[in-house]
Amino acid sequence: MKHELYILILMLLWAGSNCIEAQERITVAGRIQGDSIYLEDIHILNLSSKEGSVSNAYGEFQIPVTLNDTLIFSGIQYHPLGIVVGKSVIETKIMNVKLLAKIEELDEIQLKGHDLDGFFYIDTKRLKDSLSLVSDEAVDFSNQGYDDPTSGNYVVPPANILGLLTKIGAKKRRENQKEENYKDALKAAPDRIRSDLGDEFFAKYIGISETQIRQFIVFCQFKNVLDLYVEGRMMEVIDVMLKEKAAYRKKYKLDE
Repeated sequence: MKHELYILILMLLWAGSNCIEAQERITVAGRIQGDSIYLEDIHILNLSSKEGSVSNAYGEFQIPVTLNDTLIFSGIQYHPLGIVVGKSVIETKIMNVKLLAKIEELDEIQLKGHDLDGFFYIDTKRLKDSLSLVSDEAVDFSNQGYDDPTSGNYVVPPANILGLLTKIGAKKRRENQKEENYKDALKAAPDRIRSDLGDEFFAKYIGISETQIRQFIVFCQFKNVLDLYVEGRMMEVIDVMLKEKAAYRKKYKLDE
């Protein structure tokens, strides 16, 4: 993975050197596939011309190229891929691209308390306090035979009522979980960026020591570098860091 990223970095630096002679470009059409499905919202960047494109719902895209241009394909859940335009692409004006999906493994799953006692009578009263839009009648089961568990009239409620209660607030919980997942991904992003690129990248291309790497990555967040990484736009992450190198070194007086 790191070897592939070094190749992409060198391509990016080479593309910005302005030593490439201008050539007439033609528009090629292509389709991007992964795991037997066509991929939407895959970003395509021509490093040689700095032009970009995005695949549609059918995985299709169009982009101007010329011979030996370098195209970078990147998406949130897929490994970035670099392709050098060959003669066959120029002749046929067609590209078929396959991306490899990222496989994420969870290190740990933490189950948080649900704050329930297991007694229907007690838990429904607590539910009334936490849901402002639920009327008193909605959680009043006094006439249904579901009394205080300390009384002799307490019975287990039917399964359909329990199922209904578990659905209350499900949408809100999903939204909160999605937001928490994104926040967790942002927190982990600095370490993951460092791991993906390797300390050698920061030493060679940024000129900083191992103790400064995390500080530099967080410094680049004012350009949303962490958000870009979480969204799978690794080439833009590298581009931002290369551009912000001078500002960081100046702020911390590394060249003095």
